[in-house]
Amino acid sequence: MGEVINFLKSYDAYFLIGLSALSLILLVYCISLSGKLAKLNKRKNAKLAEGCVGDIVDCLTDQSNTLTKLEAQFQELCGSQSSLSCKLENCTQNVGIVRFNAFEDVGGEQSFALAMLDAKKDGVIISSIYGRQDTRLYAKGITAGEGERALSDEERRALQKALS
Repeated sequence: MGEVINFLKSYDAYFLIGLSALSLILLVYCISLSGKLAKLNKRKNAKLAEGCVGDIVDCLTDQSNTLTKLEAQFQELCGSQSSLSCKLENCTQNVGIVRFNAFEDVGGEQSFALAMLDAKKDGVIISSIYGRQDTRLYAKGITAGEGERALSDEERRALQKALS
């Protein structure tokens, strides 16, 4: 132990200079970090000036309320879309028409068979028979793609067009 103490006493000036240099380097580094911290605080205080924190909270509250309203509107639209989808199934979606000459002495294909069906293949076939003296109109119901009454050839062709 005595040797260590003698060594330190003989080189104490060098140790003192080394420690002073190290202290000086650490002091410069601390001053540099202090300056960077001051700049950071300055930027933070500029963004969050007095009263701005309340503005940010108010803005976030407004955004939250808006999102809540949008979510309610979205749910309402989903319900409306579901309802409209169900209603749409009952609308006329498939149409088939066949024009023909009902009688040999009448030309121009003035007679027709018109099939109108919904998504469930329910609907009606309307037939018009045109003659020189009179015109007749017939309606026949269609359920699940089948006629409720016997169908003529033209009505079956119109039904096939509507189904395809």
